[in-house]
Order: sequence, then C-alpha cells, then structure tokens
Amino acid sequence: MKKKIAILIPHKGLGDLIFHYSFIKSIHKYHNKSITLFVNKSSKGDLIFKKNKIIKKVININLRRPNKFFYLFKIIKVFLKLYKYNFDTLYYTGNNKWHKISFKLLMIFKDFKIYNYKNNEKYIINFLNYFLKKINIKNLTNNNLNIKDNVSVDFIKTLKSYKKPWIFLSIDTSEDQLQIPEKFLIKVINKLDKKYGSIFINTSHKNINKTSFLKNQKIIKTAKFDILEINHIIKRCKQFIGNESGPAILACLYKKKSIIFLNKNIIAESKMMPNIENREYYYIERIKKDSTNLINSI
Repeated sequence: MKKKIAILIPHKGLGDLIFHYSFIKSIHKYHNKSITLFVNKSSKGDLIFKKNKIIKKVININLRRPNKFFYLFKIIKVFLKLYKYNFDTLYYTGNNKWHKISFKLLMIFKDFKIYNYKNNEKYIINFLNYFLKKINIKNLTNNNLNIKDNVSVDFIKTLKSYKKPWIFLSIDTSEDQLQIPEKFLIKVINKLDKKYGSIFINTSHKNINKTSFLKNQKIIKTAKFDILEINHIIKRCKQFIGNESGPAILACLYKKKSIIFLNKNIIAESKMMPNIENREYYYIERIKKDSTNLINSI
C-alpha cells in the first residue's frame, strides 16, 4: 500500500511558508511522494502552491492560538478537521501543546506516525535544518520556490499601463508589529518619485487607510490584489522597500535589491535566505531619530 505523507505547518505567515519550502522538498524527495499540506489560511499556501508538482493538496485549517476559554473547542475542531484526511506519516513543525493534544486524540482513531521536535532555534530555517537532521533526511537546502504566474489576462493588461521602472513599497505586516512614521514615508515617496515610473504601495486590506495621506500620481495601491498578483509585480520590480514580511521574503526569492525595516521585536528571518548581499536592514527606532542617511541612499 502506498504511503500518504502530510506536513502540518502551524506558522501563520507567507514568509514562514516560504522558509519551509526546502523542508517540504526534502521530505518529498525522501519519500518520493507528493505531499499533503495543512496550513493556516493566512499563509496563502493554497495560492502559492497552486500547480506545484510536489504538493498533492493544500488544506486550510485554523491553527491559531485560541482564547483560553475556547481551548477545548479548538482542540476538537482541529481533531475533526484532520480526521477527514488519510495520512500514514505526519510531520509537525510547531510546538503547541493544544495541537499535540489534538494529535493524541486523533491517534486513538487513526493509525499514523508523527514526527515533531521542540523548537529551541531562533530562526525557522535553522530549526527545520535541525528537524531534518534528527530524522536522518537529506537536506536539499533549496528554498527556490517557483510560484506560478496564475494571474488573469486583464490584470496583465492593466499592469502594462503602469510606467516602468517599478518599485514595490510594503508598509505593514499581518500583525502590525511595526509602524513606519508618516513623515519618513512622505520623504521616501518624494525620493522615489524622481527615480521610478510607478510606485506600488502594499498594505493589508484592513489597513488601507494607512496610505490615505500619501498623495502622488505614480502610486498604485495593492491592498485589493491577491498574493499571486503581488508576487507577479514584485518579480518585475527593480527594488523592494518595506517591512520584514511576506512580500519582503518574495523579494528575497527573486534576488531583488531590498531595504528591509525591523524593530527590536521582529526576528530578521530573511537574513537566513541566500543573496543577503542584495539587502540592507534598518531598525525603525534609529530611523525615527535620524533618517537622513537612509533617504540619501535610496
């Protein structure tokens, strides 16, 4: 009987999923089987892995930490979701106790083997390398995720109307961990206006109001675009500027010259990606004090 292999990734971000790609490819190569992925909907896994040959299916499942009053409800909900699918081996890359309770409950009714390890590493990529070493699977060390250009003809026609060169500016993150000062953004836009034909500005749909103060005819707001459309644009941009977030990781994949913003509470996971020489990192706390050198370097 053919074995069915699944990987459950509890991390919520697009960037987190991209960091997992080498791990996914290594598991696929070892078993020579297409993989079923269980992911958070917020990771956009169902879109970025669409038509990916090593992924059998992507299943959205709510793996976010519940309010303490709803722990039991969420444990049962995860159990019921996983119960619908057949797998012989499950790789779990998190370390949440309530997830593990769901797995133990599931093992009462299903016969499968699970692999997971405690995460003591600072960076996700380092942990996944450690994970593969523990289970004696060769690490392919290849995060080159080739996201298919699954965008509409009408979207491509619209893009052709935007003057080049393009730059992509991403000014928020999924959890709003970092706030870029408005005065600084205005200075950046004024500088970019002199060098670029179009300035794509990205926020989540709920944070589109963050761009209301930016007035420039070259600005194209991307809050209504899906992740495949954003990916299509970043592939064709000359440079990326923005927060450490999913779009920043996409820019890393495509070896784009990048300026990436951090704060003391954000781990610079993108530093673990190849071609770091194409990227500069700035802490927002320093920018608030003096942004002159950064503005001059853009």
